[in-house]
Amino acid sequence: MNKIFVAVIVLIILLAGSPFILGLIWPRINDVTTGATPQYPDIQPQKFNQPVEKVFEAAVEASKTMGWEIREADRANFEIEAVATTRLFKFKDDISVNLKSEAGATTVNVRSRSRIGKGDLGANARRIRAFQAELAKRL
Repeated sequence: MNKIFVAVIVLIILLAGSPFILGLIWPRINDVTTGATPQYPDIQPQKFNQPVEKVFEAAVEASKTMGWEIREADRANFEIEAVATTRLFKFKDDISVNLKSEAGATTVNVRSRSRIGKGDLGANARRIRAFQAELAKRL
């Protein structure tokens, strides 16, 4: 009986402290944008010394490789709108990829936002990093 009581007390303490513990590991946000999210200063826009058209095609292919559902690939404005579905709970997250041509170079900005919840346990940041790695591999 004492072991069960101790186990219940430990479980209560762990559950009560879990938001605090998770907050130490991941910031409690659900929207990450390259260059605009102070909680992830390492996630910055990518720059490529290639024409915007070529980078856009590589970004579309990288999006497909990521398994995203591409809602729109606007070749006139160099914008991609997509949806990622999480594996375990099937949550839908919205992704925007915007490309800008600047003096012969192309800048790629990415935003990943969870539709529900106040925190994403770092999923949006991981998604952007994985996309950036996939895009860089293609160029």
